[in-house]
Amino acid sequence: MKKKMTAGHVIIIAVLILLALICLYPMWYTLICSISDRVHVEAGNVWLLPKGINFASYRRILSDELYFSSFLVSVKRVAVGCTLNLLLMILTAYPLCLPQRKFPAARFIKWFFMANMLFSGGLIPSYVLMRQYGLFDSFWAMILPGAVPLWNIVLMVNFFRNIPYELNESVTIDGANPLQILFRIYVPLSKPSLACMFLFQFVGHWNSYFDGLMYINDRMKQPLQTYIYQLNVQIDYAIMSTEDIIALLQTSNKTLQAAKVFVALIPILCIYPFIQKYFTAGMTMGAVKG
Repeated sequence: MKKKMTAGHVIIIAVLILLALICLYPMWYTLICSISDRVHVEAGNVWLLPKGINFASYRRILSDELYFSSFLVSVKRVAVGCTLNLLLMILTAYPLCLPQRKFPAARFIKWFFMANMLFSGGLIPSYVLMRQYGLFDSFWAMILPGAVPLWNIVLMVNFFRNIPYELNESVTIDGANPLQILFRIYVPLSKPSLACMFLFQFVGHWNSYFDGLMYINDRMKQPLQTYIYQLNVQIDYAIMSTEDIIALLQTSNKTLQAAKVFVALIPILCIYPFIQKYFTAGMTMGAVKG
């Protein structure tokens, strides 16, 4: 039987639509600014629809060979960084989720991790450390400092604790070793939480720019976010041709910044729909304690 639409339902739907529009409008505004003519953008005439459609900002970004090298560096960083993060996260969270009688040292390790989450040496010691380890201007300078994501390990421990420990005991009786228990019992049962953690790590690695700015001097080795962070409209008429001047006059820092946002969002928009179904389950698993 079809339910009757009441005034309350209409109000709720209207409020939800309004909230959705409020959330979507900044993204839409950024998009139309990125493809509008700089004259209309600078004059503040762009509100709902693009005016004087112009893709010069995107052409400027995509025509630079540094863009493609930086893009490949970011892809490599995401692939290596997420794999290393998830592996170390799983290997660290499993012993910490065991009962105290099985792993007494877990209490001290947790306090050690907590201290590292609250206190850090700062930027200058980190910079000096990278130089002393020979990692300056190296790809691993962007991977190793955050290889063990402590906050995500805390979440992962709670996820693993939702798995009945009786499963662990039963397969131990059958002769399984800890690694077999971890990768054949805990990891398959934690796919939603692992997908959620992967999304967190993916976004963190993809959006990170400061470490590439601080540790990498060679622009060919910098990630995409560092590249687009440093990209600005710079015009030197003395060394430019007439065609170059006309092309650059079609863009401004405002339209270029808007184009940067969408260039950086594309991979996340491609990945998120496939992981979204695991996101809610991953976030709520371990939140309720019985």
